[in-house]
Amino acid sequence: MNAKKITLILIPINIILAFFVYNSISSEVEFNEVAKERISENVQKLKDLRTLQIAFKRENEVFADNFDLLINFLENDSTTIIKSVGETPDSLINGQQISDAQALEMGLISRDTFYVSAMQSIFDENYLSTRDSKFPFDISTITQIPFSNKQYNIDANVIEKGKVSVQVFEISATYRDVFSGLDAENKKYDLNSLLKVGSMTEASLNGNWGE
Repeated sequence: MNAKKITLILIPINIILAFFVYNSISSEVEFNEVAKERISENVQKLKDLRTLQIAFKRENEVFADNFDLLINFLENDSTTIIKSVGETPDSLINGQQISDAQALEMGLISRDTFYVSAMQSIFDENYLSTRDSKFPFDISTITQIPFSNKQYNIDANVIEKGKVSVQVFEISATYRDVFSGLDAENKKYDLNSLLKVGSMTEASLNGNWGE
C-alpha cells in the first residue's frame, strides 16, 4: 500500500478521532456547568432547612431528627416574638448597676410576648429577599433533592464536647443523588461523599460547601 492510499485512509480516521475528542471535551464542559447549577440549588435548599432547624430549636430546645417534625412545626406551629419597650439604665441606681430583670420589676422596661405563625416569621420577606432568586422557594418540595425522587437525609442528637452536652444536627445528600440523571461516573466528584449542612460530630451549623 503506497503512502497516498495510507494518507487517504488516515484522514477520515483522524476526523472521527477529532470528533470524539471534541465531543468528549464538550460533554465534560456541559456536565461541569450543570453540576455547578445542581450544587448551587442544593446549597440553597440546605440553607433553607438550616434556617428552619434553628427556628425549631429556638422554640423546642432541640433540633428535629425527622422532616415530619420540621414540616409540622412550619405549617402548624408558631414562633415567639418578644417586644421590649424602654431601656435598662446605664447609670447606677442607689449606687448599683441594675440588671434587665430588675429593671423589669421596677417598671423601667416592659416586654410583650407575641406569637406569629412559623411560616410567616421564619420565611418572611426579609429572608426570601436574601435567597438565590434562580431557585424559587417552594415549601412543598423543601425536603426533596432536586431532580431526584429522594429526600435529604436528616439526623439530630446530643453529643459531649468538653464535658458539655451539645445539640447537633445534620442534613445531607450524596453527590450521586445531587447529580441524579446525569452521567457523573468517572468525573471529579466522589459520588458517595456528602453535600451537607451541620455535623453529627461537631457543634457546627456550617455547610461543607466552603462557607
